[in-house]
Amino acid sequence: MGDGKSKVILIPCSSYDEEEVYRAMKQGIEMLGGIERFVKKEEKILVKPNFLSAADADRAVTTHPSVIKGMLRILQEAGCMHVKYGDSPGHGSSASAAGKLGISGEVYGASMADMSEEVHVSFAEGITAKEFYFTREVAEADAVISLCKMKTHALERITGAVKNVYGFICGYRKAAGHVKYPNASIFARMLADIHRCIKPGLHIMDGIVAMEGNGPGSGTPTDMKVMLFSTDPVALDTVFCHLVDLDPELVPTNTQGMAMGIGTYHADDIEIQTAEGKISFSQMEKKYGNPQFDVDRKGTKKTFLSRYSDFMTRLSKRPVIDKTRCVKCGICVNHCPVPGKAVNFKKGKDMPPIYDYAKCIRCYCCQEMCPQHAITAGKRKVKDIGR
Repeated sequence: MGDGKSKVILIPCSSYDEEEVYRAMKQGIEMLGGIERFVKKEEKILVKPNFLSAADADRAVTTHPSVIKGMLRILQEAGCMHVKYGDSPGHGSSASAAGKLGISGEVYGASMADMSEEVHVSFAEGITAKEFYFTREVAEADAVISLCKMKTHALERITGAVKNVYGFICGYRKAAGHVKYPNASIFARMLADIHRCIKPGLHIMDGIVAMEGNGPGSGTPTDMKVMLFSTDPVALDTVFCHLVDLDPELVPTNTQGMAMGIGTYHADDIEIQTAEGKISFSQMEKKYGNPQFDVDRKGTKKTFLSRYSDFMTRLSKRPVIDKTRCVKCGICVNHCPVPGKAVNFKKGKDMPPIYDYAKCIRCYCCQEMCPQHAITAGKRKVKDIGR
């Protein structure tokens, strides 16, 4: 912007009625300069929602189908001829996740992307990550539009615009990424490198119904009734933080994202606009915020070096299985990326799996993928440290 600030557009939206969502999206994008600012008609365009897993739309696990359809409709009206949509979930397929939302085949002229094929991409400019295994559709796209979901996250506290790009990685490799980048700060730096490599042009957050509590897959849907739009993923996530009374500096994707140049979390460098004009952070919080939103606000701001400390990883919360909910399906065991498994059927498959917290890297892949919502991020115990 002319004053050097990152602009975040906030548009109220009271429901997932397709026409209401379309109008809100059209307005938000126009306030950022119009869709023509981000795409050209002849380009290969990928619309990337959050398809964490195959889940009903009302559970707030995924980007809502009305938001996806709204974006595809806007692109069709702009005359874009080569549009695809899809994500690469850690469990299941893009088609199965979309199908659960009632989306399949061609939608407003856009086809479903095949997100199962990967390509190796070298990134010499990477600060933390020098290479990636992206889905081919991502690597070959000329422009990417990210449709993230407003949710809590056990590892990063929240998941939004910065975190949504992990879906560029081919699904079966995601668990291994948590071993390679084993704590919240290092993982956030890897995410920042993905942004630096792919450079999504537009970020839109579905916050009409958000997820609080045990996110990103097992939390509670809660009305926030807003949509957010920005070219700056860190600024967008920062506005999300302010809406739910969370200090943005406690979120590694914010601090590391800013340190690596993909955006800003400093309120003085962010301009919030609504249809009525500019609005301050305090005005926004009063009018649209939810200070009762269930999100992890504990902890203190850490030094740069401590973010890399394995000791800090050991001090973090740990995944805990609720034995009354566990059905012994083994998905948590299958998705544990740690060699030798940090969670296993040590007492047999007729009993819930058991954690070896000395091995556990607190990546929460098990918690994300549990279909029974039986795993939460519980408090660590002193005896877990240094075992």
